[in-house]
Amino acid sequence: MSGYDISRFQPQPQQHLMCLVCNKVVKDPLECNFCGQMYCSDCVATKPPCKSKDCCYPPNSSENIPQYIKIQGAMLKVYKNLQLYCLNPECKKLCSIIDIEQHQNQCIRVKCLNHDNCKEYLSTEENKQTSFCSLLCELTVQLFENASDHRKQYEIIKKFQPKLSGSGSGSINLSTNKSIQIIQIQPSMNIEGGLNFKWDKNKCGSGILLTSGDTCVFLKESSYIFRTVLGDQGFENGVHYWEIEADSRTENELKIGVCQGNNINLNAAFCDLNQGFAYYGLAQLRNGSNASGQTYGKRFKKEGVLGVCLNMINGTLSFSLNGEFMGIAFRSELLKKGPIYAAVALLHCAGCTLKTGKPKPSYME
Repeated sequence: MSGYDISRFQPQPQQHLMCLVCNKVVKDPLECNFCGQMYCSDCVATKPPCKSKDCCYPPNSSENIPQYIKIQGAMLKVYKNLQLYCLNPECKKLCSIIDIEQHQNQCIRVKCLNHDNCKEYLSTEENKQTSFCSLLCELTVQLFENASDHRKQYEIIKKFQPKLSGSGSGSINLSTNKSIQIIQIQPSMNIEGGLNFKWDKNKCGSGILLTSGDTCVFLKESSYIFRTVLGDQGFENGVHYWEIEADSRTENELKIGVCQGNNINLNAAFCDLNQGFAYYGLAQLRNGSNASGQTYGKRFKKEGVLGVCLNMINGTLSFSLNGEFMGIAFRSELLKKGPIYAAVALLHCAGCTLKTGKPKPSYME
């Protein structure tokens, strides 16, 4: 396993604590016995040549292969004093580098995709195989995602019936009156806005880190270039609502909204395009421009919750901030035509957490 991302540290470590193999802060550090350059123990497990330009060992000599030994003395003391943030965005605790792994093993728990209803988390083994804590939760989400298609719901129930009958999760009686039975088993969620989705790890710009079951995103880089991440599900019709929770580490305002289609340049802001519609955290709107847009709402950066409502029936996009409706931001025929994807553009040092599966508040358009 490679080292730690330098953006997690406070304050940032000195350059000599960076591994030259993975270009991250060293984990389980070893040093070259010729020059003292540090590496992660995993990165030099096969005893490769030292990459330091200052190393004095003969590179072509089979007799003088560099040895990688544990750091000691003053350097070990410096290393033990390093502090970094927990990977769990809901925790953000600053821990010593010695304690971070133990803390994260207890802290980072991935939520079941039906967590808002079941309140359960996935075990380590479950997280490798599924996004659900039980078959019942998987069935619930699939039924809700197909709430308007009773035939599809019926096929889903048929597929799950033998699994549930033998799992202890309860059984389902499929009567001949299919539509009535299907309606009774639909999850008790508001059809407007409750779809569960996450960020798409295959549709995100360079350097964006996805965590917590791909619901949290964070970017930390030296460049000042907007980079986009899209949702993993496209909306085809109806009304959809989700929330963007601020990350306290954010230094630069986000652009938040939707994009029609997902075949775009992800290393730019999605709203630079005509099919991209965004609220910019500077209390502005962006659509088809990377530089200008009308004033809208209030500012949003490192605290608070931004509500997003896409109404594909009316072709509108609205936002709220901390429960206060800021009004309709956009009206467009493009907002009636799917697939439309949730989108966020991050700049330099910014992040957020996606909250889905919630019913649309009554005050949202």
